[in-house]
Amino acid sequence: MTSRIAYADLDHHPLVGALSAARERPGDAAAAAELARAAFTLRTSLPAAVAAVVLGSEGPFATLARGGLAGDDRRLAQAAAELDALGALAHGDLGAALAPHGLGAVAAGGEATDLDAPPAVVDLVRSLAAGPGWGARAVEIAGFHAAEGTGALATHRVLRFADGRLVGIDRPDPVAPEDLIGGEERRAPLADALRVFAAGRPANDALVYGPPGTGKSATVRALAAGLAHTGLRLVQVDRAEAGVIGALFARLAGGPRCLVLLDDLVFDDQARTDRALRAALEGDAAGRPPNVLVWATSNRLKLLRETHSEREDDMDEALGRGEKAALATRFGLRVPFPALGQEEYLRIALGLVARFGGPSAGAAPAALRFARSGHGMSPRTARQFAVDWAGRA
Repeated sequence: MTSRIAYADLDHHPLVGALSAARERPGDAAAAAELARAAFTLRTSLPAAVAAVVLGSEGPFATLARGGLAGDDRRLAQAAAELDALGALAHGDLGAALAPHGLGAVAAGGEATDLDAPPAVVDLVRSLAAGPGWGARAVEIAGFHAAEGTGALATHRVLRFADGRLVGIDRPDPVAPEDLIGGEERRAPLADALRVFAAGRPANDALVYGPPGTGKSATVRALAAGLAHTGLRLVQVDRAEAGVIGALFARLAGGPRCLVLLDDLVFDDQARTDRALRAALEGDAAGRPPNVLVWATSNRLKLLRETHSEREDDMDEALGRGEKAALATRFGLRVPFPALGQEEYLRIALGLVARFGGPSAGAAPAALRFARSGHGMSPRTARQFAVDWAGRA
């Protein structure tokens, strides 16, 4: 097989490699078995799967296109030729090779199903899965990368930034706004801000703080899921990566609208990530990307440490406390998630009991006993009770 240039990164992709081997060695049982192994876990048709791989490329063409590519650029011809070859590969007649393994239907084209991806990806994958001739779409695919990015950023609506890499989440948490019970007034400022941002207008970064289990992270994930139809991405950052968030911003710049979630942020860690984060939030020499919004959750109601030693009149300590307060003030929207009162706790618990199909009789006093047994009154406790109650029933 001739090595690709525009899509050089796909030469070693397991699915593309197995397809190429099966195409080059028809009737070869080993090649057919390798293709069956690569296709076995697919959740959609083989043509749709290859189309998704192509749109998730981080090779030379996708990288070049992300920065913008003129319609008469001579490099489009090379990309188009490789796209035609990939389209022919995806739509080749491989039913006979896969049929002995019970996977003949996977090779068929047609509607691409089970795609939990941004809308631009879903539309383009479905179009490419309908037939070959992908080279004619080279300009359109270049425009896709310019707007949607490359790699996992282009093909996933929920991602994680870890070890300096963006990793797509194939099966994101299914929580949606309609799954949240209670707390409408607390969520309203966040919902309004995110709606404005997803529509392409500026919004303030947000700090969501309160005791553990009060629904901070679930609220962020649900609100982001509710706006997934706009192309919004949710990017969760591991705590260890907070100090290098500037590198993430550079990776996201110029792409789709992204909500970056710093979950369980600690303001007093010894690594002094607060300084790096503060600089990134305000924009350093590289500038803050306008397509990125940052929300952070923290379990601390008070953002400054208050031990006796930390209140000593020492200049270094005073400076440290001042810097942490300065970080908190970088979030223009600060939303508290306090502990629940009994009435709201019961509203959530009984609502979840009904949703999970548990009996309503006796649920209220049982929910209170469950909370008072050491769990506390929180949305997390309400869900734990509802699961336990419905399971016992």
